[in-house]
Amino acid sequence: MRHSLLPCVLLAAATCAHAGSVNPKRLQPVEGGTTYRLQEAWSYQEKAATFTLQPGDYLEAFEDAEDRYLLGPGSCAAMRVVPPKQPEMAHTQHFPCGIVLPKDTGKPAALFFIRGKAPHYDGMGPVVNAMIKAGEGSFDFPTGRRGDDRLRALLLPMPCGSASC
Repeated sequence: MRHSLLPCVLLAAATCAHAGSVNPKRLQPVEGGTTYRLQEAWSYQEKAATFTLQPGDYLEAFEDAEDRYLLGPGSCAAMRVVPPKQPEMAHTQHFPCGIVLPKDTGKPAALFFIRGKAPHYDGMGPVVNAMIKAGEGSFDFPTGRRGDDRLRALLLPMPCGSASC
């Protein structure tokens, strides 16, 4: 009985993990993509976390049928968490990031983090470690892929010939 449940549990875990992330291996690379400039810092608050994107140039690097995926400079996103009952435990973490920009101009843009390399844990077993390794480099949506019209409005495509093209 226990062995017949294992595939169901693994399928459910993979489905949940996929819902909030995109693997760039499944996207089409874009050669010479457009550079978009985020004109000013953008922030979004969700419960105890504040997500902030730094201003700068974001390069269109991948696409699929509906979206463009722009990669940002360095650790361009920060997540600040202030626990409501323990504000003295506040902390900030920085992440490599990007912006998903829907091709439909009526849809808002959204922030994603780029998942880094995870450590290998011998006690987790080969299946769990393989799942962790498979997620490295994926685009994770910390705000549940919730878009923001203001973020889209702050992005300006840069004409070629500018310093960023």
